[in-house]
Amino acid sequence: MLTISSARQGESLVIALAGRIDASSAKDLEQQCLEWISNGETRLVFDFSAVNYISSAALRVFLVVAKRLDAVKGSVRLCALNSTLRDVFDISGFSKLFTITATVQEAL
Repeated sequence: MLTISSARQGESLVIALAGRIDASSAKDLEQQCLEWISNGETRLVFDFSAVNYISSAALRVFLVVAKRLDAVKGSVRLCALNSTLRDVFDISGFSKLFTITATVQEAL
């Protein structure tokens, strides 16, 4: 199960994720992100501090979000990935596509 909450911090929308981002929850996450973008959000910071699992379907969501934001000169930043999640991003090559920081504050 995935919990998604968001809070504005300056010009960015910080999205706190908690739980598992798997095939079923990835669909909900994608819909929510695309809704934020269509409502004018251009700077998204994803806080992974409470995420314990991520699937390939979830990786695809971040790619879709990044491409959509790229089209409007926006940005996606990821932060607080545990070592297992960081390995997933490194092995898949996704860590080269995103700015990944240790904390939300660094991402902002």
